[in-house]
Amino acid sequence: MERCMGIDIGYGFVKITDGQEGYVFPSVVGEGTTDATPRMGLQAPSRTDDLRVAVDGRVYNVGNLAIRHSRLAARGLSATRVEGNTFKVLFLAALSLFCNQPLNSFAVVTGLPPGRMHLADELTRQIRGEHRILRMTAQGPEECIIRVDRVTVVPQPLGTYWSQVLDTRGKVREDSRLLQGGVGIIDIGFRTSDLVSVVDGEYVHEQSRTIPVGLVTAYEEIAAALQASYGIERETYALDEAVIRGEIHIAGRRYDIADLRDRALEQVATKLLVEIQSSWQVSAFDVILLSGGGSHFLARYLQPHLAQAVVPADPSTANGRGFLAWASRLWNPAPTAWTEQHPTIA
Repeated sequence: MERCMGIDIGYGFVKITDGQEGYVFPSVVGEGTTDATPRMGLQAPSRTDDLRVAVDGRVYNVGNLAIRHSRLAARGLSATRVEGNTFKVLFLAALSLFCNQPLNSFAVVTGLPPGRMHLADELTRQIRGEHRILRMTAQGPEECIIRVDRVTVVPQPLGTYWSQVLDTRGKVREDSRLLQGGVGIIDIGFRTSDLVSVVDGEYVHEQSRTIPVGLVTAYEEIAAALQASYGIERETYALDEAVIRGEIHIAGRRYDIADLRDRALEQVATKLLVEIQSSWQVSAFDVILLSGGGSHFLARYLQPHLAQAVVPADPSTANGRGFLAWASRLWNPAPTAWTEQHPTIA
């Protein structure tokens, strides 16, 4: 049976859900082997902590496993997202978490930045169809077939909008205030941020764009400061915990970097605000939704300047939840098993 999925493959993290389960893992891919990863078993591992797949005959460590065990690991920060095979590996690794039989069929809604939508046909060509992969498990390699029968690629921030105006069955929420008037969505990502305009429930292409401002700028500044102050080198993909916690551990000692982090984030927010005000007449929007993983860090700097800005529940997964709602609306109009887990802000 075909399963509807919402998949948001960001530059920072991959978010995927089928409405019953959801996973988030870093968008990091590295070289892997078929050898089992030794584990002491002192803590129960998450399913995303040992994510290894063989795609097109090559083994990859994905997410946290790549960060910890791959000598060559990287976040794919290519502007196009379709060159090479990083996107494809992340996409299939995410779907593999939902494979429970030899043949697995999916109908998928995913997204591209609005400024990259001209690549939607090429992306669809890469991911539609049948894919034979190997999943590396504790018991050894396990072959499974992933068949992507239907794919829709949309401007990424529309997922946030749909997460607020549709329920998980794809039905319009009758109590939503976001179906009338102007709604702006600012999706703050790792490499870029996306601005999308929706007026009276319709996407406005002319007022939507991708701007080259994201959290990576702050990460790079933090990495440079750590190199200068402590003589340590950290790749940007290895700084997530330090940025979240505002501290870093070196030689067993804890160092507070909250002030350094906050200064770097404030500079990114200021740059983003300039781009927003240059691109939009902000006062024309009744509501502005701040979403994406970057909203956790930058909302406090942006909201004093954007009076109508609000942060939806769990903003980092809003796109993925909205993609699922749209997939349900397109292809599965009457499911009964899913429950509402994420209340609307409207």
